[in-house]
Amino acid sequence: MKNINKKYAEVMRQANNAVGRKEVVSLLKKAAMIMSKSEEKLAA
Repeated sequence: MKNINKKYAEVMRQANNAVGRKEVVSLLKKAAMIMSKSEEKLAA
């Protein structure tokens, strides 16, 4: 669980520092996928 939170935090940090719109959108999608994986683990 800690590993997922670290990955999520890193991706959000990258999105915050991103320059282009496409880069930001792709990083936010990646972060959303990471969070959905963590929610699946909590539900199971």
